[in-house]
Amino acid sequence: MNITLSAPEETVRAVRAWADENHTSLNQFIRDRLEEKARELEEERARKAAGFAKFMDSVRVAMPKGWKFDREEANAR
Repeated sequence: MNITLSAPEETVRAVRAWADENHTSLNQFIRDRLEEKARELEEERARKAAGFAKFMDSVRVAMPKGWKFDREEANAR
C-alpha cells in the first residue's frame, strides 16, 4: 500500500542523513517504524485479551447443577 505523508523538511533531512549513514533508505526507515508499531499494538491487544480471559476464568457464578433460564427469565428485561 502506498501512503503520502507530510513532515517538516528539517526532520526529513535529519532522518535521511541517519538512514544514509546506516545504509538504508528513508522509505525503509519509515516501513520499519510502522511495522514496529504494528507489532507493539498487536502485543498490547494480545495482553489485554489474555487479561480479560484470565478475569473471565476467575469469575465463577454458583448455579445449581442443570439449572437453566426458562423462556420468561431469558426474555425478561
